[in-house]
Amino acid sequence: MTQSEERIQNRNRVIKTAQRLFLDEGIASVSINRIAAEAELAPMSVYRYFGSKDKLIAEVWHDALVIFYDDFMRRYHDITADMDAGYDRFIACMDLYISIYSEFPQWFRYTREMFSHTSSFSISHSQDMEHIFWRYFDKEIPIPLLKALNDGVADGSVRSDINIYQVYQIVHNVYTGTSIYTGIFQEVDPLDTIKFTKELVANYIKSEG
Repeated sequence: MTQSEERIQNRNRVIKTAQRLFLDEGIASVSINRIAAEAELAPMSVYRYFGSKDKLIAEVWHDALVIFYDDFMRRYHDITADMDAGYDRFIACMDLYISIYSEFPQWFRYTREMFSHTSSFSISHSQDMEHIFWRYFDKEIPIPLLKALNDGVADGSVRSDINIYQVYQIVHNVYTGTSIYTGIFQEVDPLDTIKFTKELVANYIKSEG
């Protein structure tokens, strides 16, 4: 193995180790020393690869979102492979989002913790963290949702008199809001908010034809 290959392997091991510990125990309670020990590396090696814990956190966050997005799109394509109507694909997209969060409820806490942790970052690094999140939740993730709405209007399964961008924005705001912010009432399950929104929107956009 070359030095370059070893470096890549070690960096990936640190990222995966940190990701597991952050998800299980929270960001603040996990030190670089702990991550290094679990990854079977010296703490100085971790600093050499990433420079600081904050930079490691950003890399871990990016990796987590890549995994989330890739898994989301793989499942979405499998589920909708035989669906012709845009309305059905729209519903499938929302159901899948709910399903993934049901499987991994710690994602809500993890996302909020990532955002709250940025307050301790420098302004530029905080902006980098936000860009990592919004790249996926402002662009990649919504693409199938918005395309399904467009296709639904074209094939007649979605009402033609609605503004699909307004509908998309409502759904997008609810999804990202429940991911980032704690609800006003702590006892409200964020998934219940998403499910309720899904039912309202599904009934509103469905074509009567």
